[in-house]
Amino acid sequence: MRLEEVSVANYRSIGNKTTFQLHELTTLIGPNNEGKTNLLRALALGMRMIRTWSELPEEVTKTGELSGQRVSLVYQASPLSRRGDPNVDVPFVWQHDYPLSKQASKSTRPTELRLKFHLDDQEREQFKTQTGLQINGDLPVVLQLSRTSTSIGIVKQGPSGSKYQANAHRITKFIADRVTHVLVPAVRTMEQARTLLNELASIRLSALAESEAYKIALQQVNELRSAAVEEVQKDIQASISTYLPSIEAVQVETRGVLQTDAIGEILIDDGSETPLSQKGDGVKSLFALALIQHLARERMDDAKDSFILLVDEPEAHLHSKAVHDLQMLFTKLSQRQQVVLATHNPVFVNREVVAANVLVQQNTASPAKTVSKIRETLGVQLADNLDSAETVVLTEGVTDAKIIPAVFKHLLATAADDLSTGRIVFKPTTGTGKLRSHLQREKSTGCRIIVVLDNDQAGEDEANLLSDGGFLDQKSIFILREPGRKPSEIEDLIDPSVYLEALTQEFGRTFKSSHFANPNKKWGDNFTVAANALGVVGVEADNLIKAKVAVSAAVLAATINPLKTAAQPGFEALRSAIWP
Repeated sequence: MRLEEVSVANYRSIGNKTTFQLHELTTLIGPNNEGKTNLLRALALGMRMIRTWSELPEEVTKTGELSGQRVSLVYQASPLSRRGDPNVDVPFVWQHDYPLSKQASKSTRPTELRLKFHLDDQEREQFKTQTGLQINGDLPVVLQLSRTSTSIGIVKQGPSGSKYQANAHRITKFIADRVTHVLVPAVRTMEQARTLLNELASIRLSALAESEAYKIALQQVNELRSAAVEEVQKDIQASISTYLPSIEAVQVETRGVLQTDAIGEILIDDGSETPLSQKGDGVKSLFALALIQHLARERMDDAKDSFILLVDEPEAHLHSKAVHDLQMLFTKLSQRQQVVLATHNPVFVNREVVAANVLVQQNTASPAKTVSKIRETLGVQLADNLDSAETVVLTEGVTDAKIIPAVFKHLLATAADDLSTGRIVFKPTTGTGKLRSHLQREKSTGCRIIVVLDNDQAGEDEANLLSDGGFLDQKSIFILREPGRKPSEIEDLIDPSVYLEALTQEFGRTFKSSHFANPNKKWGDNFTVAANALGVVGVEADNLIKAKVAVSAAVLAATINPLKTAAQPGFEALRSAIWP
């Protein structure tokens, strides 16, 4: 089950109704104090209230409305929670959460939260079994919250709409049993980390309490503790009676061992064992963030198949490298759960799906349509040649960055305009070793990034590192290959008839197609063998550079498609990625 859409109205700074779509990785982007955090918190509040409605007795919720003192049953944390968790149990306090500018109005409209879920085929069958209702896949839930009343509605069009509303309790339970969430606040402190660890320890201790040996030992400890407290009762009885003669007895109730916080100091070993309290704010922030997600998963029922991670200002207190590392982590997490971020850092822009970036300005949300609009919202300043770039293609070599776009001008009518206006930019990284540093730098521009590598061992290794390390989504990494050739590079994909004359002019020797036919060598190695056989003098490495420059110039001057026929499918796949 996925959360697909959220609408918010009359919540904190969000006055008028605003709606945004959710993807696997959704980024709420905008300046400070313009509504990002409130939208994120509203989402968490809606999720928490659905769960709370599901936990209340059905006789209490059968009308779908609560009023008077009963509103506290859903405005506060879940009544079945052992203790409130601020990362899950977001409360609603009308005086704080209803827009202050509207509170004095006589005809206030309620706070409204609308969450639309989508069910897959299997979940639709489960829904029918659990509720007796057919569903087309979309499940919208509307929560209305006012000062003295609240309601929940399952808004389905058609004659069956009333049946959905009558089954609101079962439907909220269906959702709560399958989806959970956690909200990670912008402030993540040492005390928060200690509280979270105590919560984790409590979960483990609760499981341990089922052991007979532990029960016996626990009983002995509690008896000793009770005996000590009884002595305290006797000691204070006389003193209390002196001041309060009407008091006949004093009884002190002890808390069991299981209820005592188990965690004191937290030590971390990053080369030397150091208390977390002595670490910087960045380490504490990441430590608490990791614990929040871990604790949420500990609490999840195995049957739940959906988890939504909500993170406010993930960049808070982090240095540049840690921000990039965290972005890679969120990208990985979004492959198996939904992640929603609220940020003003361009590193966290979703480059794969531009519309998954929700622009939040003046408390209104709207999907981004272009990369330039994202930059404008964030105030990102770029060099002139990147001002309009939406996609940056990183290549290994300088000639790769010239040959590939030149080929595309023959494959796509709009390529020439997109390249000349800078909408699509090709940039060389001069080797795989420098590619990752270029990649991290480009992420700060908000551009969509594609990497093109050679079909050799270095290219394969770099592709695996980028994908496995979470630097870039696998869909955005390309290795251009010539079928039937083991190692290959960009020149291997060009028909030799395009460049043979250019090589002859450069070196004064007659090069032939057969010189580049050995399938066990890539183009550069074949060229070196041919140049030696033809008596070309000079440093081999320098000659290879001259040869590659000559080939790229020939491709740029070509009046027909310069590709080999066998190379066409690979370039078509790359074209589809660059121009989706």
